[in-house]
Amino acid sequence: MKIKKVHIEYICVFIGVLGMGSLYFQVLRMPIMAVMLLGAAFMMGYYYNFQLTKSNFNLYMGLIAALVLTSIINYKNGFRVNDLIILLANVAYIVMLQDFISFRKFTKIYTQIMLLEAAISLTCFIWGDILGKSIPLMHLEFNGLNGFYLTPFYTLGWANIPVFGRNAGMFNEPGSHQIFLNFALLFLLCDEDNFDMKASKYRMSIMLLIITIFTTLSTTGFICLGVVLLTVSLKKQENDRNTKLKLAALVLLAVLFVVESQTGVIQTKIAGRDSGGSFYTRYNDTLGGFTGAFKNSIAGIGYFSANKTEALRQYGINNISNGLASFAMNAGIIVTLIILIMIFRNIGKKFPYGKVFAVGVFVLYLLCVNSEGVFMNLLFLSILGEWKVEELEKIIVKE
Repeated sequence: MKIKKVHIEYICVFIGVLGMGSLYFQVLRMPIMAVMLLGAAFMMGYYYNFQLTKSNFNLYMGLIAALVLTSIINYKNGFRVNDLIILLANVAYIVMLQDFISFRKFTKIYTQIMLLEAAISLTCFIWGDILGKSIPLMHLEFNGLNGFYLTPFYTLGWANIPVFGRNAGMFNEPGSHQIFLNFALLFLLCDEDNFDMKASKYRMSIMLLIITIFTTLSTTGFICLGVVLLTVSLKKQENDRNTKLKLAALVLLAVLFVVESQTGVIQTKIAGRDSGGSFYTRYNDTLGGFTGAFKNSIAGIGYFSANKTEALRQYGINNISNGLASFAMNAGIIVTLIILIMIFRNIGKKFPYGKVFAVGVFVLYLLCVNSEGVFMNLLFLSILGEWKVEELEKIIVKE
């Protein structure tokens, strides 16, 4: 079979989705994942004779240089070369991907992959979590911190929690899973052509993502879903399709409130802050992380520092869950603020539906990076750069 560009696109985006947080690949087999990302980057580069967009190359190299500088300033804290190699692999992948396909093409393929992941995870959740049946390829695997009951495509639980009873998908935990589901839903609801789906398939895809988000039973996931639906309902673009979409978003938002009133997912987590629940843990991580960040505001403790664990323990943190606080603590406030400003500016470019809409997407982004360690995740790293402009998009811009 002759390999066409569309095959490469799907293969490379699929590898990228695995690199966004698959427990089996990205967490437990990070060196292999880095090689897969480099392989995808080489595949895309070979197709285009390694022609790079100068602005993107300079942007990401500047980011790496800034992060290396924070560790040079904090040379006494050591330097983890492996972290630098992994970041270089991620950046090489993103640079090639953004030169290879447009943002719409990426969001379309990404959403299709997450729809497949949602369907698989929902099946495994019902079969393994609810019915207690054996999932194919399920096994117990250990790393330095914990053990995991998992397959390459689904995470059932950890050694200390053998069955979550919540849908973690292929990710580390349900709280991570909801991030990529909610962004897939956002992409799906934003596309003017429904990603070329028929109306029935489009509606089924929306419901599949929402139902799967519900099964994560994630507090942040429920809040993020509400933000997505509210943001879409405020979309600044009036036509018959968008009017119906806004009404549907408001109806679904009402359904979310009903589900929350019955399940109490958000209320229970917040009310249980004194009993050592996730709310207390995240609160402590956030407070301690930002305290450390402002204490070392200029260059942090060094992004590639070798003694991050010791630095976190000073603030009573074992494994920080707040990605924004963690990054600010490692790289300093200045670099963090520059990245946040660039993210907000580029959200407005990638989602040209008014300032209110851009603010809504930025709030969604902040909720995600403050609840999980995903600040430098491939999905969010890609927001910094410019994507390839397709011929049709060029014509629209000219007009």
